[in-house]
Amino acid sequence: MTMSTEIPEPAAHPGILDEPTSTIGTVRSRTGTKRLGLGFMIIGLVWVFANSIANGLPLQAKIAILAPDDKVFVLAIFTAIGGVLTTLALFFWGAISDLTRSRLGKRTPWIILGAVSGSVGLVLLGVADNIGTLIVAFIGYQLVFSALPAAVLAIFPDRIPREKRGTASAIYGGAQVLGGAVANIIASQFLSAPTILFYIASGVLLAGGLLFVAVAPDFSSKDEPRAKLDMRGLADSFRFPKNAPDFYWAFAGRFTLLLGLYMVQNFSLYILTDYIGLTTEEAEPVVLYSGLASLVTILIGISLAGPISDKIKRRRVPIFVASLFFGVAVLLPLVWPTPTSMVIFAALSGLGLGAFLAVDTALMTEVLPNEESRGKDLGILNTANTVPGIIAPLATAGIIGLGFGYPPVFIISLVVILFGAFSIFKIKSVR
Repeated sequence: MTMSTEIPEPAAHPGILDEPTSTIGTVRSRTGTKRLGLGFMIIGLVWVFANSIANGLPLQAKIAILAPDDKVFVLAIFTAIGGVLTTLALFFWGAISDLTRSRLGKRTPWIILGAVSGSVGLVLLGVADNIGTLIVAFIGYQLVFSALPAAVLAIFPDRIPREKRGTASAIYGGAQVLGGAVANIIASQFLSAPTILFYIASGVLLAGGLLFVAVAPDFSSKDEPRAKLDMRGLADSFRFPKNAPDFYWAFAGRFTLLLGLYMVQNFSLYILTDYIGLTTEEAEPVVLYSGLASLVTILIGISLAGPISDKIKRRRVPIFVASLFFGVAVLLPLVWPTPTSMVIFAALSGLGLGAFLAVDTALMTEVLPNEESRGKDLGILNTANTVPGIIAPLATAGIIGLGFGYPPVFIISLVVILFGAFSIFKIKSVR
């Protein structure tokens, strides 16, 4: 069997993404899956590009400029505060979208809100000229922008049949990692003056969010029944699932796999400068080469894992393979602390991340315990993306702050990743 190494374009799978998606069970879409796939490519690319500017290398570089002596501590505080609020926001917006009844559907109003508010927040991050202003803009951005990813994720179980979610997840995941890789490549050229990147990301996010709505509109949800909106009904809408072990094992697997990776990945610039000993100027080409290597391997991982997962009707094995790449990658800087090892780290972790993102979204939609609360439950699962972003900087900064340096970070990262791989295989309802 010949397997493509190209990113799975919607038009590249005529047997999967060509026919309109009629109602299959409770799956119902106004547009065909081909247009919906194109919409996923657009929105995944732009929101992750923008979010990578708001949370990634440009933020690290801006903090290093505004607080050079306390940059590790300040980054950890920024990420922790913003992450806590983002976690709550994802849960909130997911539940609210379940209850929304509008001519545009349940999810679309919140995609528009997230795109507009996120673009404003990025501009404010760009103009901030001190740490206090920067953190206020950062928190505001995270709180309201989170409506967009929460609503987009809920579209998968709403509008994509289960047997096609691996490929749809690959399309969305591919766009996400492409957006992140492009953001890092561009950011590597602006580490000394990152402000302009926030303005560029603002325009990209706004245009992409509105384009998604135009390409993949939804049915009106005005006539859909919903729980009574009294205090009890609202409380039920925010309740955590009960008797759903697979749901929580899926949460644990995603949480720990990303936590282990983020402990190293989110400090890549500081590892190059403070552990390997490069100057910021010397680190810039390494970051560029790392971004390019990651981009290539991410595309390979995505293009293989998503369609293969649909074909073999398995989600757990591709995610386990992804975890092996994570594990090898985080050990490289420990045994070989050189700029070359960081480029190889980016390549291996990119391959794993591509495979992970291509399948993980499909897995998450298949462990949902209640179809009436998809947005809220996916909001909970989505916090397994954001909470590791809170804990990872605190854990890494804590280890370094205690004087142990970076080597224990790599070892602890590996242990956490191994636990995540084990958790995925505890899921019984999904193969």
